Amino acid sequence: MTLDTTSQAQALRDYRDRLRDLPTPQPTRRAGPAKRAPFNPYRTLAVTFLALIAIGTLLLCSPWAQSDHCWAWLSPGRPFTWAKVAEALIDNLFMATSASCVTGLTVVSVPKTYTFFGQLVLLGCIQLGGISLVALGTLIVSILLGRVPFGGERQIAISFGSSGRPASLLSQTFRYVLTFEIAGAILLFFRYYLAHGYELGKAVWFSVFHAVSAFCNAGISLHPNNLLDMRGDAAYMIIIALLVAAGGIGFLVLSNVFRYRFWRRDLRRRGHIILQARIVLWMSLILSIGGGILFSALEWNGSLVHDPSAPGLWASLTDGAWRDALIALGTDFEEACAGVAQTVFFRTAGFNAIPMGEVSHPANVFSVLLMLIGGAPGSMAGGIKTTTLVVVLLTIRAYIRGNPDVQLHRRTIPDSICREAMVILFFYLTTLFLLYFILLFTEHTLIAKHGEFALFYEVSSALGTVGVTLDATGDLSQIGRLLISLAMFLGRIGPVSLALMMASRAQAPHVRYPEETVSVG
Repeated sequence: MTLDTTSQAQALRDYRDRLRDLPTPQPTRRAGPAKRAPFNPYRTLAVTFLALIAIGTLLLCSPWAQSDHCWAWLSPGRPFTWAKVAEALIDNLFMATSASCVTGLTVVSVPKTYTFFGQLVLLGCIQLGGISLVALGTLIVSILLGRVPFGGERQIAISFGSSGRPASLLSQTFRYVLTFEIAGAILLFFRYYLAHGYELGKAVWFSVFHAVSAFCNAGISLHPNNLLDMRGDAAYMIIIALLVAAGGIGFLVLSNVFRYRFWRRDLRRRGHIILQARIVLWMSLILSIGGGILFSALEWNGSLVHDPSAPGLWASLTDGAWRDALIALGTDFEEACAGVAQTVFFRTAGFNAIPMGEVSHPANVFSVLLMLIGGAPGSMAGGIKTTTLVVVLLTIRAYIRGNPDVQLHRRTIPDSICREAMVILFFYLTTLFLLYFILLFTEHTLIAKHGEFALFYEVSSALGTVGVTLDATGDLSQIGRLLISLAMFLGRIGPVSLALMMASRAQAPHVRYPEETVSVG
């Protein structure tokens, strides 16, 4: 009995060992759908702007949009050449890019080249490019579906510089856009119709076009000489400058300001002005008023003088000619308004209130600095943005003082924001000088006629989506026009957005290596 029991136990152990040696069966998994790529808002933003530019180019090339330039080879007696087709296509691509990216640079005369349909196409590109085509599509979908589609929240946050509720912010945004543009169009209509004697239909169209172009910071005008013919109308200049400034402040700041109830005693119901709004408002005031005074002082006896033969205010007072003194005072006020308005235009819009070919070199250098700064985040303006400049300056101040934290108005700015501001500044300057370096090899005619600074001015204006030029845009070569179009596109979507579009951010590493010092400076 004992032997049989031992044999059975040994056989049981051998059986268990054989079971352990057998391969473990793997559970079969049902084949599911392929993993979708993560939503990339930067790529979506770039693709939608490219689509808008392509559609605008095709519409501008149509015979209904052109007066006679694009389709001139179809007229009798003019031979057909592919060179004319390529030239017309590049010109229309340049104009569509300038309108879609709300820049304002032009290589053709808008009123002479385009019909009413062509001008309407430009206006549509300006409006869609200004408020962002992606945000417009998201708003339509949210209205139809009753919600914002997945992935749209981050897109709106990038487009408008906010992380708030997208549907609410979008509805506020479009109310502000319509309010400012309708109010601006009404005020401009009175100036065109009553003050300048335009016909009713022409006054309506000019007022609507310039109100939209000003608020969207495009700077494209229907006047042959841009706004030079209107520089003597101080009220007109003030209206245009206010529209441009409102479009360059940003929707988040406008929403925050209009929701602030300063008259209420209850602090909880009064609201508060956020730090970004404080920075944007103060910087806009300093750059507009302070910059306007500086620019007017530099150009008071130069490009701002409308009639050099007219007697000045001091000479009229000395001679006792009071009537001439009042006229001179009104002229000086108009010149001061033109100077301040042009300073506002330098930061974001491409309107010309003064002859740019007569501006002195120091004033041109100052205007390049304003182009570099630009407007506010989430606005129609370009540049590195006013908040980026302030964060960089505050970071430098904190480093000089030995303060580990970057602080402003009893608030601490996160280190990630400070690093992002430095990266934005680096990418912007790198893109600026790289494009300028490439254009030095292609624009020999422009350099020979206007000089190297005019070319650098052109690149700065395009990358900053400003649109002001030293009368050199028409002398760009075909390759130069393509490169300037690329600069306008990069300035609109942002150099950092382009870099992040091509290569998404890598996840933060979980391993931290030992520190080792490196000498800098």
